[in-house]
Amino acid sequence: MINILLIDQEPLFQQAFSRMIAETEECQLIGIAENSKEAFEIASRYHPQIVFCDVVLGMENGIALCNLIKEHFPEITTYILSNYCSFQMIRHSMDAGVEEYLYKPLSRKKLSELIERNNASSLNEEENLQQEALLAAIEQKDYKKAYDTAKELVEYLFEECERRERRSKLSMLESSLFYMIPGMDNIQKNYYFQKYEITMKVLTKSAICYHWLIQIITEVFRQLCTMKYAHMNKVFQYIENNKNNEISLSELADEAGISSGYLSRIFKKYYKISVVDYIHLRKLLQAKYYMATSEMNISDISFLLGYSEAGYFCKIFKKYEGQTPSAFNKNFQIGRASCRERVSTFV
Repeated sequence: MINILLIDQEPLFQQAFSRMIAETEECQLIGIAENSKEAFEIASRYHPQIVFCDVVLGMENGIALCNLIKEHFPEITTYILSNYCSFQMIRHSMDAGVEEYLYKPLSRKKLSELIERNNASSLNEEENLQQEALLAAIEQKDYKKAYDTAKELVEYLFEECERRERRSKLSMLESSLFYMIPGMDNIQKNYYFQKYEITMKVLTKSAICYHWLIQIITEVFRQLCTMKYAHMNKVFQYIENNKNNEISLSELADEAGISSGYLSRIFKKYYKISVVDYIHLRKLLQAKYYMATSEMNISDISFLLGYSEAGYFCKIFKKYEGQTPSAFNKNFQIGRASCRERVSTFV
């Protein structure tokens, strides 16, 4: 719901504008101000996303007021809405950070256009925040943080599923991938797309989309590490080939021909987690994939991933994922049912 503030002194226009907003589902009028004092009081209390302001406000200038609003509330989008217009006024309004200079009366079509534009802008800002957080985690060599941030990114993507077409989701995933791998040319980045293809299955199931994104993040971390420590390739390959078995630190150290202590220090430096943490995260990612794509029960999955007891697997799952496997399964089933309804509109 978009919160709108009107700054205007004409009673008839106030009434007409109020009626139009009341009949528009996507927005609500949080207040009408007739001067700068009232405008700042309403803006401070109710935080509007959009402000419509007349140029003439008695002894005050609407353009100057918009400039002050942008200085104090930079997140607010301001529009001039007036009967008066000149090239000089338009130029001054643009200098004041006004989004657009509009003529009275405001049509319903134009209002819908502005609301849609504001929604798109908000989504883009949220996308950027999510992507920047993911990039920061990779630059900081913090695998667990990247693991969790990717989950938040995918959750956000599917929460916005109703507002987006399939093509938009695909575009977001692609932009996320390109954004999070700095310093690589397009040929290197295309390697990831070829190795981890974006399919319709990825786009319609959040758990599978998350699995897809984590696979890429894991590959990025592996490359950053093995560029300096080539022998670590054997460690990562051994883990991937033996995710369904118990894996010990000594096994991995022997595989790479290094000491257990040295292996632990490398992981702490490039992943900010222990070897054991990394192994558990890789196993749990596979567990969530099994839950999303098969009918296997939790006991079967825990056994398949090398956990001797289902109870221990559940304990590990809750420790790293913040919920039990059963809770994850339940939430996923709800999300899958909702997503099926949305996907039916895509095809």
